[in-house]
Amino acid sequence: MVRTRSGGSLAVLTLIALLMTACGASAPKTSWQELFREYTRSTHVKNDKIPGNGGTTADRLANLASMGTPDQLLAGLLVASPCEAYAGCRPGGAAGRAVRDFAGSGGSVFERSVLVKHHSGSLELVTLYVARRHDGTAALVDSDGRTYEGGLDDFRRHNELLGPDDVILTLRDITSVPGKGKVVAVSGHTTPDRGPWLIGSAGAVLVLGAVLALRTVRRRGRATAGPGPARA
Repeated sequence: MVRTRSGGSLAVLTLIALLMTACGASAPKTSWQELFREYTRSTHVKNDKIPGNGGTTADRLANLASMGTPDQLLAGLLVASPCEAYAGCRPGGAAGRAVRDFAGSGGSVFERSVLVKHHSGSLELVTLYVARRHDGTAALVDSDGRTYEGGLDDFRRHNELLGPDDVILTLRDITSVPGKGKVVAVSGHTTPDRGPWLIGSAGAVLVLGAVLALRTVRRRGRATAGPGPARA
């Protein structure tokens, strides 16, 4: 056990440790521009939409240049494509059931890819689905059939596909179709909110510090006063 000269010092040290623990989940250090640049130069992107994986970076850049400007490439990467528009978009299994349950008979379904940089450094395009009801209400559906009605934040809090050390490139309004708005790079999963826990722990530490400080003052007072009068 670490001993300090006063309870106040112990409280301060403990509070600092709590604050350092609470700062464990930080925002990704990679910007969306850096992540997109890495994607354009990588020749090993899992599930990539662009043919030519395994070649050279120079060949990939030349192929991308022939397909449009960087802005056009980014828009094409993030766009939500209507599933009825091409045969490749057929969500099946749990995803298909979740999409149909949410969209209903008068709804529509879109496929959206998000670029993921895994903790290992590998890149992957992960397919998600946007289910829209006839009134415009939208939800995100993943390949496991989980439905997220709260958009990107809901997906990051509750998905089981990605971890907090993964980084995703997507639209802030991830259920927008065909897809406009702010582009972001965020962690693939968020850790639980530690705010209430931190406040409660800090309060407990302060109470403990006050108790220990009071005991220290009493001990010093007794030592200054010296022994009491001897009894007959």
